[in-house]
Amino acid sequence: MQYAVTSAEMKFYDAETISKIGMPSLVLMERAALETVRVLTEEGKAGGKVLVVAGVGNNGGDGLAIGRMLALSGAEVTFLLAGSEDKASSETKSQIEILRNLGFSIQSKLKNREYDIVIDALFGIGLGRPIEGAYRELVEEMEKMRQRGALVCSVDIPSGISADTGKIMGCAVKADVTVTYAFAKRGELLYPGREYTGKLVVRDIGIPHKLTEQLKPETFFYDKRDVPWRMPKRRPDGNKGTFGKVLLISGSLDMCGACILCGSSILRAGAGMVKIISPECNREIIQKSLPEAMLYSYEQFPKENQLQKSLEWADIIVAGPGLGMGKEAYFLTEYCLLNGKIPMVLDADALNLIGKHKELAELLRRQDGKRIVLTPHPGELVRLLDTDMESYREKRMETVKEAAKRYGCVLASKDAVTVVLGEAEGGVFINTSGNDGMATAGSGDVLAGIIGGLMAQRLPAYEAACLGVYLHGRAGDEAVMENGKYAVTATDIVRYLSRVMK
Repeated sequence: MQYAVTSAEMKFYDAETISKIGMPSLVLMERAALETVRVLTEEGKAGGKVLVVAGVGNNGGDGLAIGRMLALSGAEVTFLLAGSEDKASSETKSQIEILRNLGFSIQSKLKNREYDIVIDALFGIGLGRPIEGAYRELVEEMEKMRQRGALVCSVDIPSGISADTGKIMGCAVKADVTVTYAFAKRGELLYPGREYTGKLVVRDIGIPHKLTEQLKPETFFYDKRDVPWRMPKRRPDGNKGTFGKVLLISGSLDMCGACILCGSSILRAGAGMVKIISPECNREIIQKSLPEAMLYSYEQFPKENQLQKSLEWADIIVAGPGLGMGKEAYFLTEYCLLNGKIPMVLDADALNLIGKHKELAELLRRQDGKRIVLTPHPGELVRLLDTDMESYREKRMETVKEAAKRYGCVLASKDAVTVVLGEAEGGVFINTSGNDGMATAGSGDVLAGIIGGLMAQRLPAYEAACLGVYLHGRAGDEAVMENGKYAVTATDIVRYLSRVMK
């Protein structure tokens, strides 16, 4: 598990490292510069003509130190200080003095030249207002240089990106690579900040991670190293019942594909058995496409005694994919909320029904939310909260937290970057896997199935949601490597899940 910190959290860790541990600020600055130069060297971009655009804060000091190291290694470096030197931080003034003692000059105006590398050290994580005026012009000039072929490397965070939300503060630098220090910043993982960050590289500069014991970051994410030990344990003496029985309530007239995609992903995620409840019109194609599944198909309306038997058989319920909004769908959703005392994943039309009918929403609020995962996309989320898309886009994190609080459930808020949180849990998970090729019909059905399959193997709902979202994205990444972004289908994501699980 890796942390992604806010501006306030990072400032705390910096201050504690300097004041309590005794690490001088200039030492941290030198280490930040050294690590950035190492990254540029690894990228094969540590020479040629370099422009350093430095602000007067400590971010600018980092940039000046980076430029000095590159210059001493043979690069042709131009130093530009944006802002009044009198207002520079003490550390940045020290970096200016070092440069002058070495015979380097520092410009106050940008000259019209071509560069191979641009070091963006204009603003760091403390930016609190939109970039305007001469600073905006500098950002625009850096973008023109990038478009002409210069590699843009941002120091800690692209200038103009909010470290907390990823929003653009008036305008922002679009980096090819961002070297950030100690921890990733939350805004670098959320759009549009994620796009502007480019390749994100996190480097240690001496800030002890044990400081997170004093102030635990709210946000975290996974990488490949986290997956093996988070997977459900497999018993060598287990059987199909050992690994969980999932009741999938899915499908309606002309919506059979959701059953197959979701049911397949349940089994691919490791569940031992799946039983599908769906209308009779879907029976034949389910049996042909997913012969591993058990099936209860109803003619006109599901029978209560058959539904009750299925609930008694199951360890977990996954409900909603392709379910529709008719009276049968309402009955099935209501019955599960009234009688299902086992873990659940509620997706798609189950969520739409809850958003439409207040009595279903009230039934959901009465549940033990720790055992229930909701997986809404933006449209479903705003319906659950009776809000609008503009409000969601403007204040996404606040909206997601409000939904988790209102329903008391684990919430996997699907979007270009999926966020998982539980009102009763201790953190916000931001997913870093996946790609825009996954924006395809049925992808959400696959995710619901993966989470359900993991929960069937006794993973708690919150853990299953975080891991399921990450694995889903990894499978999408594998699919894109083989097929390209334009050609990925939900079936591909199911197929490549086996490679990721392996």
